[in-house]
Amino acid sequence: MEQSGFIVGIDLGTSKIVGVLGRKNEQGVISILASESIPSDASVRYGVIYNIDEVAGKIKKLISLLENKVGKKIGKAYVSIAGKSLRAVEHIETKYLDGVTPITFAMLDSMEQQAKLNKPDFYTNYSVLAPEYYLDGKYEEDPIEKTASTIEGHYRLVIGRPNIKANLIKSISEKAKIEIAGFIVGPVSSGALVLDEEDRQKGCALVDFGAGTTTLSIYKGGLLRYMTVIPFGGRTVTKDVQELGFVFDSAETYKKRYGKLGKDKNKPTADVAPEVDLRELNKVIQLREDEIILNVLHQIKESGFAEELEAGIIIMGGASQMNGLPEYLFEKSQMPVKKAVAKRVYINNAAELLQNPSYTQVLSLLLFASENCEKKEVIIPQEEVKPVVTPISTPHVEEEIEEEEIHEEEHPKKHKKEKKSKDGKQTSLFGFFEKIQNFGGTMFNDEE
Repeated sequence: MEQSGFIVGIDLGTSKIVGVLGRKNEQGVISILASESIPSDASVRYGVIYNIDEVAGKIKKLISLLENKVGKKIGKAYVSIAGKSLRAVEHIETKYLDGVTPITFAMLDSMEQQAKLNKPDFYTNYSVLAPEYYLDGKYEEDPIEKTASTIEGHYRLVIGRPNIKANLIKSISEKAKIEIAGFIVGPVSSGALVLDEEDRQKGCALVDFGAGTTTLSIYKGGLLRYMTVIPFGGRTVTKDVQELGFVFDSAETYKKRYGKLGKDKNKPTADVAPEVDLRELNKVIQLREDEIILNVLHQIKESGFAEELEAGIIIMGGASQMNGLPEYLFEKSQMPVKKAVAKRVYINNAAELLQNPSYTQVLSLLLFASENCEKKEVIIPQEEVKPVVTPISTPHVEEEIEEEEIHEEEHPKKHKKEKKSKDGKQTSLFGFFEKIQNFGGTMFNDEE
């Protein structure tokens, strides 16, 4: 990527659409140059675009705000893949060998390409995550230069409904006219930004409490082992509070200001507005939070790793800011609970964004971004102006010119010469996928 250029990430959430623009140096450290957010206003539900035209308008506005801050044009952006249909499934690729020829990178790459072609019925394969290899049935951390009769690659595919990608293309590429440099699975990139290697090795459950959904990602041995999305989130809680007789905005404000979970939930932490019954408010909040937490704990058990998560539960997302949630989750799960923190080693500025859970996912997209997103203006060279040579006229020539002019006036269409110009066709790469073997997996572009 050119030093003068920049990278752009866009995350379309249920509550807001956020964008960041930054520059990555040769060491991969990112400096944030601009950030903006726009309310989704129900145009995005459960992480999926529902109103294509409305989202396109918001994307145009978001891009314009970012451009005004940096004084440069944006031609493309990386976008997050999210939604309630996302989940991780295991897929095995087997290659038969002669037992003599050493295993090469080309062999492993060929297996990964085959894994990317695997598309379960009615789903799209959005990412292929780093695999584990088995030689003749035995686990091998590094199979390169080893020999075997068979090699198995155990991959995790992140799959979801095709409309996630289709609606992104319609809104961003076709309507807003912003090229998509790459599709990046949001929960995977978020894990790369907030999790320590020690947590991934020991085993942890990363829970992203979003506005529309709650995403559970389980790591063990350094790899993502399980991922699922629960279709409830902070907005669901707000709608329940709204049933107490408040408009949505007031319900959201009261939830954040007075809402609290746990034994001390009915002890006011501030002067309570006269229209708010604190006991009823927190009763409604806790009932819905209990349902979300129960689903999270059930999915942890279903994953088969419930007894292997030494690092416990790590929470993130805007809805994780509910007062008393870490303590209440610990009480329900009997597992250590801590809040996720974005790692400063990847981003060297914008401390306020790193501490804002609404920006965690969009910032994580930049870790996987590589293409220059700055729009290159095409300068068309002006045609050379040829000097007009006035001929020396003679009476005979002047007569001929006058006759020609009269003839032109009578038949103008016959003597007009059409100007023809050759249109230069400019082709640009629509993004190519970049393999990230150590943690994230494979990123897909639109052409794939």
